[in-house]
Amino acid sequence: MSIKQVIAVPLVFLTILLLCLVSCEEDSTLPVGENWIDVNTKVYFIDTLTVKATTFKFDSIIVSDASRLLIGAYTDPVFGISKSKSYIQLSNSVFSLDDDAVFDSITLVLKYDDYFYNDTIPTQKFNVYRVTQKIEPNDDDDLFYNTTDFTYDDMAPLASESFLAYPKKEDSVLIHLDNTFGKTLFDDIKDNEINDSEEFLYRYKGLLIEADTDNTAILGFSSESLLRIYYTIPGEIEDVSYEFDIAFNTNNTFNNISSDYLGTHFESLNDQDINLPSSSTDDASYIQAGTGISTRIEIPYIERINEIQGTGTILDANLKVSIKQNSSTDNLFTKDSLNIYIYNKNGEVLSNLVDEAGDTALGLIDYESSEYNIIVYSIPLKYFLDLKLETINDDNLFLAIYSQNYNESLDRYILNGENASDDLKAKLELTYAIYDN
Repeated sequence: MSIKQVIAVPLVFLTILLLCLVSCEEDSTLPVGENWIDVNTKVYFIDTLTVKATTFKFDSIIVSDASRLLIGAYTDPVFGISKSKSYIQLSNSVFSLDDDAVFDSITLVLKYDDYFYNDTIPTQKFNVYRVTQKIEPNDDDDLFYNTTDFTYDDMAPLASESFLAYPKKEDSVLIHLDNTFGKTLFDDIKDNEINDSEEFLYRYKGLLIEADTDNTAILGFSSESLLRIYYTIPGEIEDVSYEFDIAFNTNNTFNNISSDYLGTHFESLNDQDINLPSSSTDDASYIQAGTGISTRIEIPYIERINEIQGTGTILDANLKVSIKQNSSTDNLFTKDSLNIYIYNKNGEVLSNLVDEAGDTALGLIDYESSEYNIIVYSIPLKYFLDLKLETINDDNLFLAIYSQNYNESLDRYILNGENASDDLKAKLELTYAIYDN
């Protein structure tokens, strides 16, 4: 289709638009649906539609069936102190040991899964505690949330281990646990005090691994991490060393993820219904995986596009959002795509955003400049805008922008709002056709 004249139209001034539009040249072919219609056509490019970007926080997010143990903490000048700790239920299926076996030591083997966030160079410290309450999901919905907690013995840690993290160079972190705890567990199995899984979980309900708040990084570990007991069996010539491994029950292992927002923009986000306009938060909106902080996008006056005389259709629509300059760094990095969801005014997620083919639509990088530290994402919105125009009470529909892996990471994003500079502000670019006057 050849269009020789395209006009930018402010939605707020549609009445003026109707009086002042410069006529476009005729285009004898226009795709509407699956047909090419031979009509007189006017096509407008509109990039000044009203967009409202706000920040809100879900009360909680689901973290059940975690494929990653997320453990660590870091302090961010924008997001405060962010941290994640892991509750682990052990899963043992072997209840016999050689009568001559002699306990040596017990160790947590935390296997890296390549995820890390923020600065891993300084020394990190993990504390391990014995959980004293049965780890099981919420009775109402059989789920774990990032806010779920269980009681544990904080007076007698099983370990306090400092280490240097090498998530790209090494395969695991070894945390040496208290030998008294290990020998008791070992003897309970060896002496047949424990003979089945039920008895095992009654005595050993689980472990909590928590980072010091002075840590500088969040580290990801595989759910195939394990608890390992080292023991020996005396031999006639020399003792023989063995390992007894106890796996993690991934069904009842999850991450508790939180942030201390004291002194930040988000200190008042204590209810999911609260929305912070970008105009009150440094002309920016925010996303933080794991904690529920998300950006809400509202297109409040899209129905006024129907006031343009003639039968019209949206040919294309893309929301452009950019990362606030210098907020994406080597340590606090952003990724190449964003998750987009449609939700209603009650905070209920209705579905993923999809494209016209029904495939999941993502926010993908549309422009990037390493020289000027600019990253711009483009989000296809034709389906969403068509839905709003077709739906009664369309004011109830919004978009929520999340990070990828939002329930098992702590990635954060600072997005320019609608009042930022023209080149970087959040804006909707829409191509609209009038094909029947």
